[in-house]
Amino acid sequence: MDLNNLRLFVSVVQTGSLSATAEKLGMPIATLSRRLGDLESTLKTQLLDRSRRGATPTMHGQRLYEQVYLSIDSLTQAESLFSGHDRLSGTLRISTFSASYCPLLDTIHEFRKRHPEVHVHCQATDRLIDLIADGIDIAVRFGNLHTDDIIARRWGEVGTKIVAHPDLLARLGMPDSPDALTGYPCAVWAQHEQREYHWLFSDRLVRIDPVFTSNDSHALAHVARTGMALSMLSDNFADELISRDGLVEVLAEHPKPVYPVHLIHLARRHPSSLVKAFLEACGSWGRG
Repeated sequence: MDLNNLRLFVSVVQTGSLSATAEKLGMPIATLSRRLGDLESTLKTQLLDRSRRGATPTMHGQRLYEQVYLSIDSLTQAESLFSGHDRLSGTLRISTFSASYCPLLDTIHEFRKRHPEVHVHCQATDRLIDLIADGIDIAVRFGNLHTDDIIARRWGEVGTKIVAHPDLLARLGMPDSPDALTGYPCAVWAQHEQREYHWLFSDRLVRIDPVFTSNDSHALAHVARTGMALSMLSDNFADELISRDGLVEVLAEHPKPVYPVHLIHLARRHPSSLVKAFLEACGSWGRG
C-alpha cells in the first residue's frame, strides 16, 4: 500500500472534498483522483462516494479512516522532528455548542499564535456528534456526560438565560414567576422524538408545553428574535441577543441552571500531537 496515497485519502475525508484537498496540497485534481483510484485498486474496494457535493467515505472507507488517521498524524509529526522542522502543522477539527463561546475562540487565537502552521476548523452545532464519523478531534460541550469511549475534561461552566422579544412581552406581559411560563409560548432545546420538556430553576422544575423545539440554539434564537416565543439559551448567546437585537431577559431574578463545560476527545491511549497541544493550551492536559 502506498503510504502517500493513504495520506491523500485521509486528507480528502477530513476536508470532504477532492477539490479542497487538491487546492490545499497544490496538486492537480486529476492526479489526486488517479492516486485515490490506485489506493482503491490496491485494497480492491471503493473507499469514497464522489458527487458534486463532495466526497464521503463508504463503509469500508470509514473503517479505514478510523484505523489510520491518528497514525498518519503521528507519522507526520515524527517526520518533522528529523527534517529540522519540528513545529506543529496540520488541521485541528473542533466542534463547539456555540459559535459565540468566547473562551474557546480566545484559546484558538492564542493557540494559533503559538502554532501558526496549524489550521483550525471550528464547527458550531448543538447536535450529538460522533467524533470519529464526523472527523472531530476535540468537542466542547456543556452538561453532564455519561459515556465510556471518550475523555471529558471539565473546562469551565456556562449559565442560562430566558429571552423574549419586547413585542411579545408587550402583548402578553412579563411573567412574574417560573410557574407563569405555562401561559407563554416557549421554544425549547430538545432531542428528536423527545416527549416531555422542562426548564430547571434553582428551586423547581417547570414543565413546558413548547410551540417550537430544536436541537440548534441558533434556531431557538431566531424564534426569540421574531417574537414567536421565549427561548432559554446559554448566557453568552443570550447576552449577544440582548445587546445586538434588543431582546429582553425574562425572570432574571430567578436563578437558572449553570452547566459544566467539557473538552471532549476520544479515549485513546495516545492522543494526537495536535489534540495534546490544544488541551495543554486550554490548561486541561493532565488534570484528570
